[in-house]
Amino acid sequence: MKPRAKSVRRTSLEMLEEAVHLLRSAPAGALAAYLAGSVPFLLGLLYFFADMSRNAFAGEHLLSASLTLAILFVWKNVWQAIFSARLYRTLGDADVGRPQTVRMVAIQCALQPLSMLAIPVALLCVLPFAPVVMFFRNLGLYAALGRPDAVEAARKQAALSLKQSWGVLGLITLAGLLLFVNLLVTIAELPQLGRSFLGIEGDLVRLGSGILNTTTLAVTAALSWLFLDPLLDAVCVLRCFYGESLSTGQDLLATLRRALAVAVPALVLALVLLSRVPAAHAQSPTPETPAASVDAKRLERSMSEVIRRREFTWRNRTAAEETRPEAPAWLSRLSDLVSDGWTWFKKKVWDWLFPSREEQRTGKDSPVTGRMMKWLVGAAVALAAGVGIFLWRRKRAPVVAAQAVAAAAPVIDLADESLTADQLPESSWLKLAEEWLAKGDCRLALRALYLASLNFLNQRNLVTVRRWKSGRDYRLEVERRGRAQPELAPAFSHSVAIFERGWYGRHTVDRVTVEQFAAGLEQMRGHAG
Repeated sequence: MKPRAKSVRRTSLEMLEEAVHLLRSAPAGALAAYLAGSVPFLLGLLYFFADMSRNAFAGEHLLSASLTLAILFVWKNVWQAIFSARLYRTLGDADVGRPQTVRMVAIQCALQPLSMLAIPVALLCVLPFAPVVMFFRNLGLYAALGRPDAVEAARKQAALSLKQSWGVLGLITLAGLLLFVNLLVTIAELPQLGRSFLGIEGDLVRLGSGILNTTTLAVTAALSWLFLDPLLDAVCVLRCFYGESLSTGQDLLATLRRALAVAVPALVLALVLLSRVPAAHAQSPTPETPAASVDAKRLERSMSEVIRRREFTWRNRTAAEETRPEAPAWLSRLSDLVSDGWTWFKKKVWDWLFPSREEQRTGKDSPVTGRMMKWLVGAAVALAAGVGIFLWRRKRAPVVAAQAVAAAAPVIDLADESLTADQLPESSWLKLAEEWLAKGDCRLALRALYLASLNFLNQRNLVTVRRWKSGRDYRLEVERRGRAQPELAPAFSHSVAIFERGWYGRHTVDRVTVEQFAAGLEQMRGHAG
């Protein structure tokens, strides 16, 4: 298999997905380190903003407040660098580096304040904005890892795959805007909901629309930043790790260590269990052994159950429709009841969206606020429906495309390395496997079964088929997405091992090997449901 540059070939969405997985698997100490630095800085920043914008005597203590905020900024960057270093150690060798505390704090004090000027300037210039952001994040990571060439290493990794970094920043910015709007609506409507459901009358309720002031906007922006900033740190850690792995192979060594950590205890346990299992001796058939008798009633019951299965009931559909009895009276009454209920529901929704003037005059909530809330709820429902339809059409499109490709080009060269599992449906791959197995070419039959297994997992959103992905990539993807089925990942890993030994290795592929892979595919079907 051809090697590939992982940090370059991964898309922005895949990098964000791995970053979320990295944060979920991070130790509690890493998240505690991040909160220990970010929470005091955010509280100090919000207090500074509110004090300077509303206090008439703020100018008297401006110098001391600014110095305190600068110290909190350095404090935040130091702990943020420690957080990134701990995430990096979970990916590779835990002894990757030992930071020098004094040097790390000196770098944070000397270079990180430049980001307050460099990032806005880069934003105005547009083009170098993404690498500048990544550079300052990488700088804190390498300083915490104790790298003597922290500045050069941060610059080198920031310049890697600019398209990917731009995509990551764009997606995080979009997510930040959506999160900001959601948090702002929640903060603005919570007092009204508390009054409506709990009868709480407070200062926030009496503010009305005045709650949407600069302080509320600052708090909402701070919370949005606190939720998304660790995700950007995790992305930078992954970019640096994969970028270093291009020359050092750290990702392969880390995967090998994790595999050995799991395989060695499992092998020892298997040897212990096998040593305690007594050898089984097959019983030779004897003439005295009577032939097994068939129970007629049991056979008839089994046949009846098979005939009533879902895949065979379509044969009797026409006869059932011809002999369908007339609908009973209770069913007609139920239909009328459902129709009346739907009419009542539509009327209630219309009255809720467009209340009469008398209801607006006598209602508790102000007409403007109530109407705005109702239209926001309606817009949210319409947006959710649109997103659902879009995702459904997007999921259905590859299936239709694969069927069209299969109808247009039925001849498939299984020896072609550029084949992907989504070019044919799963049933076509299984049919090809049967054809090549009947011809005696077990190696091509094994390749067809492997592509059928990938298509099966792709249809269940457990993997995303790509031409450049290897078996290891698919295994990691199944482990990450298939946590709800813990038995699925080992079964798939065993099948991939069988395929790679026969297709890329020198092991002979015979009918037994193909049958073992087919049994593994059936096992995956059972685990995936």
